[in-house]
Amino acid sequence: MNQLMSHRDRRITLMDEVLSGIKAIKLYAWEIPFIKRINKVRVNMELEAIRKVSIVRSVLAFVTSLSPFVVSFATFGFYTLMDNVSRGPLTPQLAFVSLTLFNMLRGPLEFVPKIFPDLIKARVSHHRILRFMTSEEIDSSSIEHLTYDRDSANATSEDVLVSVQDGFFEWPSNDEPVLRDINIQCRSDELVAVIGRVGSGKTSLVSAILGDLNKCSGRVKVCGSTAYVAQESWILNATLRDNILFSSRFDQEFYDQVIDACALRQDVDVLPAGDMTEIGERGINLSGGQKMRVSLARAVYARADVYILDDPLAAVDAHVSKHIFTHVLGPQGLLRSAARILVTNAVQYLSDADNIIMLQDGTIIEQGSFAQAMSNQKDIAGFIQTHAVIEYSSGDGNGNAEDTVAAGQNLEASENMGLHQVASRQSNTDANPNNGHALSPLRNQQTGRGNRTGVTGANARTTTTELKQQGRVEWSTYRVYFKACGLRNVGLLLIAMLLAAVGNVLANSWLEHWSSLNAKSEHAAKLDASAEKSVIYYLVIYGIFGLVGASSSSLKSLVLWTRCSISASTKMHQKLLRSVLRLPMSFFDATPLGRIINRFSTDMNACDESLPEAFYGLTEEIIKLISAMIIIGFTTPPALIIVLILILIYRQLQQLYLASSRELRRIESITRSPIFAHFQESIRGISTIRAYILQSRFIAENENRIAQNIRAYYTSAAIDQWLSVRLNALGNILVLGITLVTIALLHLYGIGSAGLIGLAITYAFDFTSSLHWLTRYGTNIENAMTHIERINEYTYISPEAADVIDDYRPKDEWPEQGEVEFKNYSTRYREGLDLVLKDLSFRVQPRQKVGIVGRTGAGKSSLTMALFRIIEAAGGQILLDGEDISQYGLFDVRSKLSIIPQDPVLFAGTVRENLDPFGNYNDQEIWRALEQAHLADYIRSKDERLEFMVAPSGENFSMGQKQLICLARALLKRAKVLILDEATAAIDNATDEIIQQTIRTEFKNCTVLTIAHRLNTIIDSDMVLVIDGGRLAEYDTPQNLLANKDSIFTSLVEEAKSSKTD
Repeated sequence: MNQLMSHRDRRITLMDEVLSGIKAIKLYAWEIPFIKRINKVRVNMELEAIRKVSIVRSVLAFVTSLSPFVVSFATFGFYTLMDNVSRGPLTPQLAFVSLTLFNMLRGPLEFVPKIFPDLIKARVSHHRILRFMTSEEIDSSSIEHLTYDRDSANATSEDVLVSVQDGFFEWPSNDEPVLRDINIQCRSDELVAVIGRVGSGKTSLVSAILGDLNKCSGRVKVCGSTAYVAQESWILNATLRDNILFSSRFDQEFYDQVIDACALRQDVDVLPAGDMTEIGERGINLSGGQKMRVSLARAVYARADVYILDDPLAAVDAHVSKHIFTHVLGPQGLLRSAARILVTNAVQYLSDADNIIMLQDGTIIEQGSFAQAMSNQKDIAGFIQTHAVIEYSSGDGNGNAEDTVAAGQNLEASENMGLHQVASRQSNTDANPNNGHALSPLRNQQTGRGNRTGVTGANARTTTTELKQQGRVEWSTYRVYFKACGLRNVGLLLIAMLLAAVGNVLANSWLEHWSSLNAKSEHAAKLDASAEKSVIYYLVIYGIFGLVGASSSSLKSLVLWTRCSISASTKMHQKLLRSVLRLPMSFFDATPLGRIINRFSTDMNACDESLPEAFYGLTEEIIKLISAMIIIGFTTPPALIIVLILILIYRQLQQLYLASSRELRRIESITRSPIFAHFQESIRGISTIRAYILQSRFIAENENRIAQNIRAYYTSAAIDQWLSVRLNALGNILVLGITLVTIALLHLYGIGSAGLIGLAITYAFDFTSSLHWLTRYGTNIENAMTHIERINEYTYISPEAADVIDDYRPKDEWPEQGEVEFKNYSTRYREGLDLVLKDLSFRVQPRQKVGIVGRTGAGKSSLTMALFRIIEAAGGQILLDGEDISQYGLFDVRSKLSIIPQDPVLFAGTVRENLDPFGNYNDQEIWRALEQAHLADYIRSKDERLEFMVAPSGENFSMGQKQLICLARALLKRAKVLILDEATAAIDNATDEIIQQTIRTEFKNCTVLTIAHRLNTIIDSDMVLVIDGGRLAEYDTPQNLLANKDSIFTSLVEEAKSSKTD
């Protein structure tokens, strides 16, 4: 059972990771390997463990069904063979009174196979909870948290609010220190900049100050309250205002200042419900820059004493970056009087920092003021110069870069000139906050990426409301389940049930016949050797019938648990998994992951356990009911009238109970989804929650959601008791009625015998018990079927286009040239929304390098989604080497393209699996790709090398390293068409240059489409494509576009330049 629960946890964790990275999986066409990976855990591990538990259940069922019979057989055998002379023969009165008492043992014994697994599960759960509760926790004493009153008369600008002395830190999962000999200080109004290359330990330093790393030695002190901006923005599934307030009191004046300072004013103004618009789970309706600005606004609004900011400027363009630095982070910003620790590679702002810290391999290699760094001419100065040179090395025809390099006599002057040139080329998805076209609003249907969920209405909700069915579960749901069980298995189950019922009836009928013969005076007068032979004969026949009944009952259990249940669990999960992974991205944008996970956890667990348990109990009671009906009808036919009347009353009670119970079960299922969603959301933002000391708020919210769920559960338990009282009362009435009828028939009309009366009363007890449990199990099945109903719901949603069209597949070498052509192409994110790309027509020649630019919301990323058929055409065509991609299956299209996305996604597993999930490449090819991606040395430093385990979501890799893994994937694939969708938005300039240089050399014979984050990455492109409002605005060489002073491209370049000269 412990293995079963561990395997189930592993499957759910893997499923959660797959759903979180579903967009990347679709872009890479990796559905098949992930389906196989999940099915491997499901079938080979989880269901195999269930099969073993089922075999144990079947053995227990055989023992418990055989035990009452063995007791009765042994008792009757010993009595008739050993004690027949002294006490008299086995009469009906003796036999059936004894049998009634023996059958009283059956009820408790029958619960053993049902309760035993639950007891083991409870024990395992207890140990798992105990192990978790006693596991190592964050040592709150490792950081000295001191109070600080900024308004105190004793407070000065010299107060040290953050201090790390001789600090050595390690991640909980790693015994090797990731930070060594750390010594830093940050005073109350200082700005401390932390710089360094990819993987140098910048984010680890932030985590150490927050207390998320284990402190090996040293001292860490933080005074006052803390606000934190994570490198990967954490956004609540709540309104924009709630995300910013984050439990703080609403102050309209200060709130407006924060909105303006963080360049969010225009975004708020165009939202459907202003700042009361729900922005979706994980901020799905916001761009990367918008999410970062919301996260920054949250920190600013907190009015904290200490601000820890992990690279907040990376996701915004040069102009917005300048605005934020000026109005928030810099010497004149809202945070000027607070202690600020800023991780950044935006070297243009380092001159405003009070202290600069440079990290390398987890160690501070230099720190000091900007002036000191320039004077020392060491690592910081070299880093600044390198980044400045990288920015202007591509050149845009301006000439300032050459002048700067030629000057070379004063590094600081050179750096400033270089930075000026950098600014002339930066352009991201966020634009000038003072420009009417600039800041991207929430992506509605007018924008490039579009609001796929259709944000409309006063409340502007972006997530759909979970559907709750009403009334009876449709018979089609039952058919789906029985079909999944396998018709052959169901047939075998029915045969086993029939044999069990026949065996039980024959055994008790034979006992009645035997005891009635003994009751005849002429038969009882003599007992000789021939009588002993007669006893053995009757005893053996009785034993055979009883053994047939018990064996058939065990066979029924075995078929139900190991064949029907396993078959249904396998097929239902595979059907759900394939259906969900083939749903369009619009579904995932509008559906919280917790809701989907609920289908794969709670609903699938009901399919695995609750439903088979209910069917097991139902089949047991049906066998007893059939046996009882036969016996009662044979012995006392008039009693059948009472039986039929009570059956109708039972049925009415069940319907009354079922109507409430079924809806309560549905409510319970629906209220469980928010628990999963909230828990996942809290785990993703745990560092932010701890930094703001809001654990109690999230615990209270979790408890509130659990309370809502438990309310339905306890109400269900209450009506269970309501039903039990009434069923027990009716059962007693039935037994009384049958007893009176049989006695009256015997005494008044001489109909029947003592043996038949005993048999009838014995089966009356069985009948009432069976009716009781039949009603209960029937209700349980209907309730459990609501889970199958919920599973089926996702299988009926319209999927994407076919993965593969067997009759129309491209050649293996397609595309050979890499020619891309859009012909009058239009698209929308879903029906009912406006077009996001409108009548696009352009051609990219083979091996051309094309930069794609445009203002925020112009439609750049929509073009990528269209090329990969994440969204489908509303008109026109996309041709790849002259072939219409809509004629091929999605797998055949997506697998022929490569992409380096803006948000790199890694999955739990080995490095090899993250690079080559299909297993198509050998070690030599993988190492060559890692070498070209400049990641081979890092992987070789790990003992496991290619088998090194990547943590869930790639948590043991830095952001830059994740991006290099994505580059290695593209290098392995060597597709003729490569798309870079703002691929370097969140990494430093040096890593950006590595990627750009590798692309220039390794993909020189490929067609490359680059959606620009920094203009220097596309300035040397063969062509530049400018999109405006979803339409093709300009398509020409960079030189020709820059020569036209009225071109949009020229205006973008000028806007980027102005951000450095404002």
